[in-house]
Amino acid sequence: MATAPVNKSDTKNVKLGVCKVFYDGVDLGYTQGGVDVEVKTDTHKVNVDQFGKTTINEYIMGRDVTVKVPLAETTLDNMVKIMPGATLHVDPVDSTKRWVVVTNGVGTDLLSIAKELRLHPKSLPDDNVSEDFVIPKASTAGGLKFAYKLENERIYDCDFTGYPDPVTGELFGIGLDIA
Repeated sequence: MATAPVNKSDTKNVKLGVCKVFYDGVDLGYTQGGVDVEVKTDTHKVNVDQFGKTTINEYIMGRDVTVKVPLAETTLDNMVKIMPGATLHVDPVDSTKRWVVVTNGVGTDLLSIAKELRLHPKSLPDDNVSEDFVIPKASTAGGLKFAYKLENERIYDCDFTGYPDPVTGELFGIGLDIA
């Protein structure tokens, strides 16, 4: 006679909440609308004539990770951090006068400027990285979309892409402290 399976489920494993977003160790500030992580895995399905269209095996061909971060703190400093080719200028006479100039960025190697992107659950103390989602090499091409509207906040929608470490192949990790 078979015994009933032991239930190892635990409601404490169901997580809710928002995260802090750190890029190159700097907190990018408030977000609005939630941060979305997407991991896509491309595969190649193997078929042979003798089994018709039935897949007999499958191989991973590549994996991509992207993070969408709707930044609510639309500061000049954030603009420079998330826009390759952006430069912050400060008036030499009046340091309160600051502005950003952005080049077209043609030919920018995003891997060469990639930095660590860390998503840290706000519900955890800063020194508890047990649930942090970390992309060691992440970059953004700097696409922005924001609107000047009467009843809406101006949001920098920032899309980060993760790149694998050329030596280890590491793309992302959870619960990592790589500092």
